[in-house]
Formats: sequence, structure tokens, C-alpha cells
Amino acid sequence: MIGTIRRHQQWLWYFIIAAIIVSFVAYFNPSSRFGAGQGSFSSSVPDLGSINGEPITLEQRNAAMREGRLFFRLRTGAWPDPEDRNKQLLSWAQQSLVLQSLLKDYKISATTDAAARFTKEQLFGVPPGQAMPSDILNEWVQNDLMRKGGLTLDDLDRFARHQAAQEYLISLFGMTGKLITPKEVEFTYRRENEPMITEVVSFPTTNFYGATAPAEADLQEFFTKHEAEYRMPDRVQINYIVFEPSNYLVKGDVLMGTNVDDKIDEYYHRQGADAFKDESGQPLTAAAAEAKIKKEMRLSAAMSVAKKEAYDFLNALAEGHDDTHPYAPSDLGKLAQTKGFTVKTTEPFDRKNGSKDLDLAPKKALDALFSLREDAPDDSEKSRLYLPLPLTNSASALVVVGLQKRFPSQLQTLAAVRDQVLKDYRDSKALAQAKDAGEKFAGALQVGLTQGKSFDAVCAAQNVKPETLAPFALTTTNLPPGLDKPSFQQLQETVFALPVGQSSKFIATADGGLVAYVKERLPVDAARMERELPFYLARMREQRQIVAFQEWFSRQVQLRLIPPPGEQNSSG
Repeated sequence: MIGTIRRHQQWLWYFIIAAIIVSFVAYFNPSSRFGAGQGSFSSSVPDLGSINGEPITLEQRNAAMREGRLFFRLRTGAWPDPEDRNKQLLSWAQQSLVLQSLLKDYKISATTDAAARFTKEQLFGVPPGQAMPSDILNEWVQNDLMRKGGLTLDDLDRFARHQAAQEYLISLFGMTGKLITPKEVEFTYRRENEPMITEVVSFPTTNFYGATAPAEADLQEFFTKHEAEYRMPDRVQINYIVFEPSNYLVKGDVLMGTNVDDKIDEYYHRQGADAFKDESGQPLTAAAAEAKIKKEMRLSAAMSVAKKEAYDFLNALAEGHDDTHPYAPSDLGKLAQTKGFTVKTTEPFDRKNGSKDLDLAPKKALDALFSLREDAPDDSEKSRLYLPLPLTNSASALVVVGLQKRFPSQLQTLAAVRDQVLKDYRDSKALAQAKDAGEKFAGALQVGLTQGKSFDAVCAAQNVKPETLAPFALTTTNLPPGLDKPSFQQLQETVFALPVGQSSKFIATADGGLVAYVKERLPVDAARMERELPFYLARMREQRQIVAFQEWFSRQVQLRLIPPPGEQNSSG
């Protein structure tokens, strides 16, 4: 791994990654020491398809899959779980390999500066001309890329270079997207930024809540119709041991050796004081900077020790078990007692709400926990009582988990969920009444406007009070009082299709609904348009350029990629 760092230091060091810290991170990287996070497919796959007549090798696909994990993380904000990997990463990897073949054919390769710029601006959102904060990158490389993602600096380097090179292809084959006239851009700008004065009549559910008190028979009928919604969901109870890195600082110090202070001092003076700043952006003192570097190194070393302890524990847990000596829920406690660890047990919890005892990443961890069982017909060893790898909580501690008990879903009585049923009944009735009142008013308003009556006159006749909203455009993001973002976006799209003097149909919202009336369209701010139009033109051209490239690239995928036989059959 250290060799990998040296090969890529031209642009990775461009961001001032601490040499000492990164070398420790590489040593403690779980993918290199424990084989975690590889995400590779079995080498027994006979045919992985081909691109442009060249067979896809296992090494090529695995490398592209690892880049796909990083792409997935950057696009969704979370690392992919196994299901995501199977459904999405393979497709992304195939397209990435097509991209690489195109880059090869057109002799396009990203320069070091291009890869660095892509990483800084696209991965981290640092504006052009600003330096990449070393502490932010260090934290991301250590805790996100390596520790959580199981990826290496090799993967980051390949991904950055391929994505940066793709920008050259976009410029070349998305050129037709730039063929947009300034007049067309101005028309679109005016449409999106034209302010409108809109009046609305709201029908909130709170206006109807008082008339929704049910009789006992009504409540029982409502519960009977929705009984399945009140089932007690599947729940699990988990035994777990937490391996806190802070408990291994002393052992981590031993692992780091005796010359750490000299390395820290050397690194600090090589980088200079400006490379280490406090939260306000002021340079840290030499003592404070070196203390910060040492703290990060100690934490990385302690995490390595915690990982080793957790994996050693799991290896010991696996000893002596086979089909004739199956696992049991009590195994975790027995082994923990011999090794001096404390086992804790959660309260039963469901998949939707998770456990208040386990501070784990929601979806991935819960899917893993709910995969635990002791009654799998193909698991006579009962190995599925335990996860084979530790989980990581929000504090970066390792958590070894095992199943204590599963609680299957079951129906509940009305008495057990009466309060929730009563609330749901009243909410649904109030929402239905609000919708009914709103639709009746919308119909009466459209009839009245057709007859030449004014909006105010119809409102007075219907005994409703309109509200004038502050002028807004399609691009407005400030929410009017009482509206959430989805409701406001629906209002924007609805009224901008209406001419002045016309009203909308009833627009349902989360807490009722409203009817809108377009009172006036205001002129676009000419000075603002003149100031913003060049940037708007550039953005529209960029968007259309990407669309044009995507259309071209999709054709290339169809022409160049022959997927494995199984995928050909399934797609046909």
C-alpha cells in the first residue's frame, strides 16, 4: 500500500495528505489486513462478457466494481449494500469498462492536474482557486474511503482519472448540446424567473378535526379495515459486544513504535504552519498542530488494534462448530466471559425504527441484523446466528453481533393500539373533509370566473378568506408559511401553467390542500437578468452537452458491450 501511495503522490500529495498518517491508515486498512470490503465475484464465472470484441477479465470487472462503490457513495451519500452491488454496481462497472475502452481508442488520458482538480472540485465541492483542506481529506480517506468503504488509494486514483478523462469525451461528443441561441436562453430564463402574484384559499385538516370524533362502532370498523397496518412487525433481539478504539490507545501506542514524535515533527516542518489550521481558519501553533497529528495517528493505531481484537474474537467464536456442533445464542456470552468482554442485549426492535441501543448505519446494518436466524433449513450449523464480520457504529467502534431471539409479526387488538387508531381515524376523516370542501370550492370558483365574477366576489359568496402569497417564480426556493417543499413545488408547477385570471383545481397537501388563483404576472428584473444571463447560458449549454453525450454514450454501450450469456437471456 505504501508503494501505491508513492505512485500516486503527484496528485494525492497535491492535497497535502499527511505522509505519516496515511502510511498508518494504509497499514490499518481493513481491506489489506483482513480482506474486508473486496466485493469481488467468484473466479468460477466462466464468461464475463466482452467489450469491443475483447473479453472482460475478472480483474477488470472487480476494479470497475470497486470504482462503482465509490461512485455509489458519492451519488447517494451511503456505501452500497450487497443488494445494491448486485443490482446496480455490475451495470455501472460494465459502462465504466466501455468508457475505458473509448478513452483508449481515442487516446485520452487525464493529466495529474485534471485528476487533482476533479477530486477537489467534484468529490469535495471545493471552489476553483481554493485549497483543499488537508484535515477534511485526511478524515475522509481514513474513515470513509478505507474504513467504511473498504477501498484503497489505488481505487480513488483510478476513479478520479477515469472521471476526469470522461470530461474530455463530454466536451468532444456533447458538442451539439452547446448549439443553443442566446434568444432561446433568454426565453427560458424569463419563464423560470417571472414572478407571479398568487392568491390561495387553504383547506387545512385542522379546520375539520373537531367534526371527526367517532362512535365506538366507527372506530371498530376503521380498525377492522386497516387491521393489517397495525400488525406488530417482525422484531429481533440482539446480543452484542462493542470494541471501542479508545479502549486500545495504550496498545496502539506500542504498535506505533518509539520514533513517532520525530516523524510528526519532521512532517509538520515539511508542510509548514499554514497547512494546519483551527476551526476559524487560523494557523495552529506548532505544539497544537503536532498534537492534532499525533491524536489522529493514535486513533488510527487504536482502531487497528480494536479491529484485530474483534476479528480474533470472531475467529475464536467459530472454533469447534460444525453441523454436529451447531452455534447457539449463548456462545457469545460464554466466550466473552473467558476473554473479559461485556455482552449487552438490546430490547426487541423492528426494522423500521431500529434499536436505541445500537447506533448503527440505518439501512445496511438493519438488513444485516434481520438476516440473522437460527431456523434456516440450509444451515444445520446455525452459523447464521452471528454476523461473520463486525459492524461499525457512528463512533467508528467495532460491534460484534449475534441473534438472541426473533419475534415474528403478529396481529394486535384494538385495545393495544387504540390511541394510534383513534388518531389515524380522525386524521383520515379530516383529510377527506378538507378535500371535499376544497374540490367544491374549486368547482364553484371556476364556474364563477367563467360567468365573469371576480375572485374576491366568489370567495365572499363561498364564505372563504383568500391569502395573497409573496411573489414567487419557478426558481423560488423560499417556502411560504404553512407549505412544505413538495407542496410548494406542486403549487409552482400548477400556477405557472395557468394564465392570469384563472384558478387551479384542488391541490392536495400533506395537511389538507388549497386552491390557487393567478392574480398577476410581474416583469422579470432586467438588471438581474443581464447580470445572471451569461451564467445561465453556460449552465444550460453544460446541461445540454451532458444530455447529448449521454445519448451518444448509450449508443456506444449498445454497440460495444456484449454482457455475459445469463444477462443476455434475462434482458431478452
